[in-house]
Amino acid sequence: MPATGSTVLERRDGAGLETSFANCRRGVAGYSAPWAGPGVPAKAVRWLLMRHRPLVIWPLADWAMWRWGLAMLANCNERAYEVNKSRMLRLAEYSRDCLRQLRADTGIEYDERAQGTLQLFRTQKQLDGTGADVEILRRFGVPFEVLDRDGCIKA
Repeated sequence: MPATGSTVLERRDGAGLETSFANCRRGVAGYSAPWAGPGVPAKAVRWLLMRHRPLVIWPLADWAMWRWGLAMLANCNERAYEVNKSRMLRLAEYSRDCLRQLRADTGIEYDERAQGTLQLFRTQKQLDGTGADVEILRRFGVPFEVLDRDGCIKA
């Protein structure tokens, strides 16, 4: 028999203050991006050579892993990136709309914020490297702003 309500018991004084603390569910459609993209293979090689590397690949005889890796490399080009990004944007927008509807239908409440995402770049080169993403966002009508220091403070 289906339950008519649910109760979540937390040990701490608020939800998600243990293992999931500070992990957020980003519901920003424009922030969705494929892992595979132009320049990723070169970045991956640099990451593998770093002392505290964000990427580790263990050379295993796992054919499924190798097939996945080759498929990812095949998607590391401008055309595939644009196709995959557009698909992810549509899926992210659909998911956001479903969540809004679920909240309206059920009355679920949580610490929700809808202020967007602030993405910081340390160098001008990093900012300049976002050109392809910005063009895709523009093409799909995703609102965004490029802010300087003063613009960030005002926002």
